[in-house]
Amino acid sequence: MNWKAVFVVLILGALAWSRPADAEKVKTNQTTKLYSRAGEQSPVILKLKSGQTMTVLAKDGRWLKVRVSGRTGWIPRSKVDLPEDDDEIARNTRRRPFVDGRGTRRGFGGESGPDDRIGADATGEGGDDAPRSSGKVAHNDDARPARKSRGGDDDDARPARKSRGDDDDGDKGGDDGDDAKEATRPTAHVAKTTDIFNEPATGSDASFTAGPKTALYVVEEKGKWTFVENDEGDAGYVLTSKLDIDAAAGGAHTRRIDLRGRLGFAQVNQSVSTPGGTSPVPDNYSAGSSSIGIALGAEVLYPYQKRYWLGGELGYAFTTTLFGGIQNMNKTIGFSFHNFNLRALAGYDLDNKRGMIAFGRLGYHYDSFQVSSVTDFTQNTARIPNQIVQGPTIGAGLAIPRLTDSLGLQASLDLLVIGASLTQTKNLEDGTGPGAKAVYLGSALNYRWKPKIDIQGTLDLGYTSISFAGAAPATSMRMHTGTGPSSGSDFNVTLAVGVSYAL
Repeated sequence: MNWKAVFVVLILGALAWSRPADAEKVKTNQTTKLYSRAGEQSPVILKLKSGQTMTVLAKDGRWLKVRVSGRTGWIPRSKVDLPEDDDEIARNTRRRPFVDGRGTRRGFGGESGPDDRIGADATGEGGDDAPRSSGKVAHNDDARPARKSRGGDDDDARPARKSRGDDDDGDKGGDDGDDAKEATRPTAHVAKTTDIFNEPATGSDASFTAGPKTALYVVEEKGKWTFVENDEGDAGYVLTSKLDIDAAAGGAHTRRIDLRGRLGFAQVNQSVSTPGGTSPVPDNYSAGSSSIGIALGAEVLYPYQKRYWLGGELGYAFTTTLFGGIQNMNKTIGFSFHNFNLRALAGYDLDNKRGMIAFGRLGYHYDSFQVSSVTDFTQNTARIPNQIVQGPTIGAGLAIPRLTDSLGLQASLDLLVIGASLTQTKNLEDGTGPGAKAVYLGSALNYRWKPKIDIQGTLDLGYTSISFAGAAPATSMRMHTGTGPSSGSDFNVTLAVGVSYAL
């Protein structure tokens, strides 16, 4: 006996046995639906576009059990392109006439034929909740933990998971599945190209490779590992530390803590109008100047029930003139502007593919306009006072974290209309009985740079209307020449760029 030949054969056989076979992939040849069971009357899980790649898990007559976009379900074989050498031909096991959606009663005088039957019911396949398996299962299916698909059979090879919006009443509704809304699924990304393993161990074979733009559907966490799937139905384990779980609004319904910092430019404009006044300054003037600023902020959100968020936001922005300011009498008046906001947030998940959340906002606003050398009238020739506006705000916001694969958008509107107060430097008041109202618009565009870091660009507008009940007091050195109470407005535009970091 040639022992060397036997040894070589054994080694090659062991390698062939240990090498995992690739799971069979198919593509849809038209738009179609993914059903929870084999049968057109079962609930619809997803609506799939033509050309969608998916992984075949099992074959049962004219039905395929597939995994796609983080879901497992059934699809008719006629809706996909199968290899020409596919060894299993869809069986024609109909024991009764099959007519799509039409009765089969054709006799004279009301003679009746067999009852109408649709889809798998007509072929005798998948009539019960557990479709009969042909025994031909895709490779590697046994290599994964158990998972139960929505309303379907237990698949002993996948972890148990119940998606949002799934329930135990999947049999209800029949044709209503056509209008079924796709439930939001937790997704994640990796920072760089990463191998996804068949087993929760770095020494196991790679199931597939994910890149930063690969959408990964989170199925189950197992210690320091997370079981994920991609759009094509490939599945495997990855270290949780390498994942950025999309906890943005509409993503995984988990706690969110974001820190942000921005650097930018602001344009500050101030105007005053005094009835009967003849002097441009301080009676009637409009002045403005550009400045440089920095903004810091933090946001915390906690999930509440299925579709609600509760949390808070803290923001502080500081701008100052470095080279310039308000011009008057050949003098340049520098200034700084402090803007502070504290808000409580309540959000409602709109449950769509873009992850949109609508927010209600209740907060407190404080801003302070500070003039350099305010009481030195050789420098502050316009005698512009320091000014503080503060009070409660109410508003609304909208977050669209998945505007595109890499972009997100936020917008907000806040009003300061009740309970606002206005104070000016003592003895430099524009009038008595001061009051203020304001509106604040905010917008932010986020670019996903790394899993936990977004590049953020913001545009903020603030408009404050100031009024006085009476003319300036006699003690004021503002030197108004008019006889009526003054009014004014402040308009600020801030454009900034920075980063947002998710804890």
